[in-house]
Amino acid sequence: MGGGYPGGGRGGYGRRGGESDEERQKMHELFTPAKAITLSMTGAEVDLVDDRDRKRAFMTDGRKLQKSKDENYQEIAAKWDGHRLVTDEKNPRGGKMSRTFELSYDGRQLYETLHMTTGRNNTPLVIRYAYDVPSPAETRR
Repeated sequence: MGGGYPGGGRGGYGRRGGESDEERQKMHELFTPAKAITLSMTGAEVDLVDDRDRKRAFMTDGRKLQKSKDENYQEIAAKWDGHRLVTDEKNPRGGKMSRTFELSYDGRQLYETLHMTTGRNNTPLVIRYAYDVPSPAETRR
């Protein structure tokens, strides 16, 4: 006879409380930063392309976002907060998440900061990635 929690299994952490393989993969991608990114701006759109050929289009004018079936292209609502670009989005598990992009004071690094809550207690989680900004001489090569 089996023991443990009613219903058997893994102590209540079965399908309902767990996450799908797709969610797990998306969370892994979220926590694995790109090695290199390129930012460009056209009007109210700021485009980020990473070294994995994923494009994130940050829309800062409040326009209706297009739902993309392509995992490598996403439109994300964003706004300017002074010199910082701040997004309003959902993490792969459906919880609230925001990203902030800002240059360091000396302009040599770009910081990407993720803000979200995790777990049943909505524990705050902040992750910061730093990207080196190439000098003008390096970009001319």
